Amino acid sequence: MPTRVSIEFDSDLRILLLRGDGQVMSRHPLFGIYLRSIGAVRTGSGMTITADEDSLHTRYQELSDLVRRCGFELVEAEGDETLAHVKQDEEDFATFSRAAENIWNGDVDVGRFAEFARLLSDACPGRTFYRRQLLSAFHLAFSQNVCNFSVPGAGKTSIVYAAYAALASLPADDPRRVDHLLIIGPLSSFKAWQDEFRDIFLRDARAKRIAGFVPPGDRSAYLRGVSFGERDVELTLTTYASLAANVDAFQAFVASPARRCMVVLDEAHYIKRPDGYWSNAAFNIAPHAIARVVLTGTPAPNGYEDLSNLFRFIYPKRNVVGFSNAALKAMSAGFNPGGVERLKQHVRPFYTRIRKRDLGLPEVSEEKVDIALSPDHQRIYDAIERAVVPQLRAAGQGATSSLVRARLMRLRQAAVNPALLLRPLEEEGLLDVDAAAAFSVTEVEVAEMVQAFDPAVDLRRLARTVELARQVIAEQGKLVIWSYFIGNLTLLKEALACVASFVEIVTGATPVAEEGDEVEDIGDLATREALINRFHRQGETAILIANPQAVGESISLHKACRTAIYFDRDFNAGKLIQSKDRIHRYSATQLGPVSYKMLMASNTLEASIDRRLAAKEQRLSDLVDSDEIPLFSLGEEDRERGEDIRAILEDYERRKAV
Repeated sequence: MPTRVSIEFDSDLRILLLRGDGQVMSRHPLFGIYLRSIGAVRTGSGMTITADEDSLHTRYQELSDLVRRCGFELVEAEGDETLAHVKQDEEDFATFSRAAENIWNGDVDVGRFAEFARLLSDACPGRTFYRRQLLSAFHLAFSQNVCNFSVPGAGKTSIVYAAYAALASLPADDPRRVDHLLIIGPLSSFKAWQDEFRDIFLRDARAKRIAGFVPPGDRSAYLRGVSFGERDVELTLTTYASLAANVDAFQAFVASPARRCMVVLDEAHYIKRPDGYWSNAAFNIAPHAIARVVLTGTPAPNGYEDLSNLFRFIYPKRNVVGFSNAALKAMSAGFNPGGVERLKQHVRPFYTRIRKRDLGLPEVSEEKVDIALSPDHQRIYDAIERAVVPQLRAAGQGATSSLVRARLMRLRQAAVNPALLLRPLEEEGLLDVDAAAAFSVTEVEVAEMVQAFDPAVDLRRLARTVELARQVIAEQGKLVIWSYFIGNLTLLKEALACVASFVEIVTGATPVAEEGDEVEDIGDLATREALINRFHRQGETAILIANPQAVGESISLHKACRTAIYFDRDFNAGKLIQSKDRIHRYSATQLGPVSYKMLMASNTLEASIDRRLAAKEQRLSDLVDSDEIPLFSLGEEDRERGEDIRAILEDYERRKAV
């Protein structure tokens, strides 16, 4: 006969009482681990667990589920009104969850869905939503608290606005009604949110940006409702850093009876740390929101434990995930495969995911452009390679990660543009390299040759880029050029100045527009928004030069451009995919086939980079385009760096053997 367990709640002592054979319960491996993890205390009649009103739902949910999984029999305690209410609430939530899951599975009320589509046709006159977008928006409007894990370019911003429009149309006394959007995301996302609002609703949003550029007094006055002239704002945009620095004011803002907020976490992987400064700030405002939305295409970059914060934000008083962080980490490491399946079942009602193959994107072509180095350039590269390869061989014998990264970067610089060897590594963003690891050009016999190298004259890669750019501009009018080295960007701008009427650089250092800035071309102080708007200007030829590390996400260029030239690449497939997605995204009016042109120097490590990127990109593409939540393996970066080095060494030996 199974052990019988009853659960009771003592509201005075704020404890849950588990009545039954405490010795049997604590000896069960799974139950015992759980009880110890939450600090349960054994008593004569069972176990006691601390639980206040905020944690009661979560504790009851965990315990009742665990009692059944351990083979115990759950006996209802008589006369406990509090737990009876909790139990009924859990049953109602289970019914609601099944309905939400059914919606995403396509099991919808046809009449309600048609009514929803008609509402959006009127409320969103500037946008025709494709079916998966409509279904995702319908799911969000029904659920109100949802994670959207769709791939980049699927239109997550549009889906949020569609659901917002539906919820904002509800009667004033409807508890689901919202009338304000608070967007939390990187600075670079602000323009996209405001542009999309204009495109969908055919009017400018009454918007307010809150970030470091807003004086503290003005920031506080707005968030606390003191600024009377700004009380009609419908769209507030802020960063994770600003939220964390002003969490009390934002909490008052979201909790104010003057507004009913839908809070959106854009690029929500920024809050993956369970004890992080930014994640705690998000948790503080979550309970006060009417609707909560999480947006990220990479929900679990390190493991299943990254999911915990995302679902905790959308349901701050429920343990939707159903597992502790320790259990999630164990599952990421390959333990408890049965738990992985239960995890997926737990969260499936609360997220939507549109895959790339669902989007009907235009065809893509990728062209490898081989470039033979000039004789002097080849001698420089060969000398640098002879100096670097022994260091890379030593990587498996205790060489530091910073040393390997420094040597790899110097070898790439030698292949791409030897003039970069004269620049400090810090200028390329490699700030954690020991001084001893920096590769000095004076170490090699070609120092004078490097000093004399003039890329404007001697760099064949540059000449080929100008040639390709002329062809693209003549045929299409717009072009994006990517380079991973900051030192190449100005070189490219100068060489391409006469190819298009507008040629400009965008990097992480390019300022984002502050509140009140005119988003137009304002000369040397142009903001990112001004530059991108100018790039999109119709009837004008334009080239945008950017680096993927800083500009690879949160900007969209697909409405103006369909060709990108990669002046150089590194081993990071994630950044490469992000940068490609800037011009390969969903749009109701596609420009045509998308083309990528990859420049590669013959007889250099760039062949190794190309080969490794192809394998990584295929793996990542398969992963992110799967039906399930994509999981990136722990330690993958270190393992792949070792494989990158082996590829370089193998290709080096192969070339020398010819």
